[in-house]
Amino acid sequence: MLSGLLKCAAGAMASGLLLSCNNSTAYGGGGGGCTPTATQVCMVNISFSPANLTITHGMTVTWMNGDGVQHTVTNSSTSTEAFNSGQLGSGGTFVHTFNTAGTYHYYCQNHGADGNPPTGMSGTITVN
Repeated sequence: MLSGLLKCAAGAMASGLLLSCNNSTAYGGGGGGCTPTATQVCMVNISFSPANLTITHGMTVTWMNGDGVQHTVTNSSTSTEAFNSGQLGSGGTFVHTFNTAGTYHYYCQNHGADGNPPTGMSGTITVN
């Protein structure tokens, strides 16, 4: 336990950031009560969970920030559908309805990079 806290504190000092070390993570404390479902994507440990989600057209997807740092949910520049959550703090949510079949790549502007497909903190919604 002490070893994990020391590693977390050392990582936080090295990055110059003040972060929480709860739940053995240096990203602000674990899942924050977010549970992924068939239509909910959680932002935890600087990643989207699940990273790939398949839904039926007309369904609404909810993203919930379970981290202690801010995230965005932003469509890739190659996406045919535009969406951007803006900055979401811990516990924040964003919803978007996908009415057209296709594959939609997205990323976090704070922890990922746009591309084809995006890299870093990124995900894909496949709409049937």
